Amino acid sequence: MPNFVKKYSIPLILSHICIALIFALPQSDLWMAYYRDNVNQGEVWRFFTPNLIHLGFNHLLLNLAGLWFTMFLFIKLLNQTDWLIWFVVLFIGNIVGLHLWVPELQHYVGMSGALYGLISAAAIAELRLGVKLSGVLLVIVGLKIFLPQIMGYEESYDHWLGGNVIEESHVIGFIQGLILGLVWPKNRLSKSASFSTKTQHPK
Repeated sequence: MPNFVKKYSIPLILSHICIALIFALPQSDLWMAYYRDNVNQGEVWRFFTPNLIHLGFNHLLLNLAGLWFTMFLFIKLLNQTDWLIWFVVLFIGNIVGLHLWVPELQHYVGMSGALYGLISAAAIAELRLGVKLSGVLLVIVGLKIFLPQIMGYEESYDHWLGGNVIEESHVIGFIQGLILGLVWPKNRLSKSASFSTKTQHPK
């Protein structure tokens, strides 16, 4: 158990924070969500904190499921310090991207955009290590993100979620993740990454 806590300390801490903040709604939304007017008035912490706030329990559970899926799949790829850097870069990068490229957006909460960035960054990084299966995952995630842009999506999903899906955040996160995974120093990637682990046969 201590090894599990140490290994997965980042998602554990994030999960506890997000769960605590869901019980603090609506105050947590007022102080931590992305509001364009507040950001323009200098409340720069809102470039990070919206990732920790959610519309409701369905939204929270969906994001936490994505967080843990990603971490279980790719945990061996980076050390703890580098994972922390990736989270900070993608959390901030996604909100900054929305602020710059979606000027009509006034309010945003959730970490789904950053999570798509995390998956694409990890998958492209493993692809650089020669793990071809990660390329398949990258294509699947890309289709999941870009197909709704072409074909649309069910409005009932918005109702279940408790608010509108901001598809632009997924696109921005995915692209930012690709860039991060491509430019990250290869010598800081673990060759024992998830999909690249091979069964060792006795000699």
